[in-house]
Amino acid sequence: MLLIATDEAGYGPKLGPFVVAATAWRLDDHAWKAAQDAFGPYREPILIDSSRVLIDDSKAVFQPASRTSSNLLQADRRRPPYHVLQWVTSAGWRCVHPERSYLELTKELASLDHQSLSCRPWLQTLTDQTLEIEDSDTIVRHWRHAGAQLIGIRTRVIDAGRFNALCDAGLNKSDILGDLTLRLTRDFLESDLCTDDEPVEVFCDRHGGRRYYAGPLQAAFDGTLVQVVEESKRESHYRVPFADREFGIRFTVKGDSFTPVAFSSMVAKFLREKSMESFNRYFREQHVGLESLRPTAGYPVDADRFLDDIDETVRRLGIIPHELIRCR
Repeated sequence: MLLIATDEAGYGPKLGPFVVAATAWRLDDHAWKAAQDAFGPYREPILIDSSRVLIDDSKAVFQPASRTSSNLLQADRRRPPYHVLQWVTSAGWRCVHPERSYLELTKELASLDHQSLSCRPWLQTLTDQTLEIEDSDTIVRHWRHAGAQLIGIRTRVIDAGRFNALCDAGLNKSDILGDLTLRLTRDFLESDLCTDDEPVEVFCDRHGGRRYYAGPLQAAFDGTLVQVVEESKRESHYRVPFADREFGIRFTVKGDSFTPVAFSSMVAKFLREKSMESFNRYFREQHVGLESLRPTAGYPVDADRFLDDIDETVRRLGIIPHELIRCR
């Protein structure tokens, strides 16, 4: 069977891109009967360069340099705080493309958004980034013992300008998350990865406090009649007819406790962290005070502090605030 898992990063911040990631996995029928066990090797820690690399609840695996600037600065002097996320993303790409020795980060992981991202000078370092992935082979070999095999990774990386344009068109933040999630899901369903008559199940972390998804599902999948299986405080579960098949999709509270959703979350968080690294580097280089500019993780209170610090720089460079600052 085909299992698709999705999650996001950057839903709350005021600065930096909003990222949604989807991963596709193949399980045999036996593995599906004990799906958690099928992902066991992904949850087992592997020691790489003194780092414990594993897939788990993203909050347990990744503790970002606190949202305070001082901790971000300290992290810059050591290895990057996202190093485990990078190992996971690199190994994931190597699993999907074993013949490849490198990953062109946004050009390949976020191909639909690469062009628009490259137009933002503060994201230039991100769009120019290429990762060497051969070093992740130890992780890949360990994961091959799992009953579930990773076969696809796709992401959307939406910068502030495009995010604001979607809001201007009448969407709210929840609508944008839902639309990106279901578009990525549909992309996998329409790809060569999805074989005829293969059962498909989709797992998503719940979108904020939203409980009801039948309307967005019907709109995303050609107006088909969506069957509601469950809409509870814990989980919203549906059966959706599409392209001569029917697939199941769930939106679950704390969905990233399920390993494939956690994997998608870690990929999304890695792209978000790399985006903010590029963002901070650009404004540090442009800022008159150079190293005196404290970096930001983009969350509202510190984002306001950062915007005050770079106000003169933004005006000098002629940057349009609507292209830099998310409206919600």
